Amino acid sequence: VGAISGGVAATPFIGFHDIPLYGAATWEFDTDMGSLQSALFAIVYRYCVREEDDNEMLNMGVVGAFVVVRTLSRVRVPEYCTAVPLTCGSPLSYFDWNMIQQLALNGLESAALFGAAAVAMEFAYKKEFISKFPN
Repeated sequence: VGAISGGVAATPFIGFHDIPLYGAATWEFDTDMGSLQSALFAIVYRYCVREEDDNEMLNMGVVGAFVVVRTLSRVRVPEYCTAVPLTCGSPLSYFDWNMIQQLALNGLESAALFGAAAVAMEFAYKKEFISKFPN
């Protein structure tokens, strides 16, 4: 459920980001890895979201945690940055405009990826294709 729903939802966002900058091969690889990440997310989501537990904040927290980790791990520090302490330029010294753009695009991709997987999991719970674990 997670691999298909997350991968399909994130594909256009990843394509918008990857194809112009890195080419179709990178887009394919990133989409495949996104599907794998989404499948692993679905496993964790199923263990975190339990029967008789209607805590929406927990559900959103699981999605948010995965979004933050994936987003930050995909930022590439440009070669012109200097180390110790990391300085890259305007507007924040630590993060320059290039890195902020990467954060925004990768954050959008990650939100689509894991958000769609969470929606698909909730749909599967409601239709009783899969069940939640007991408390």
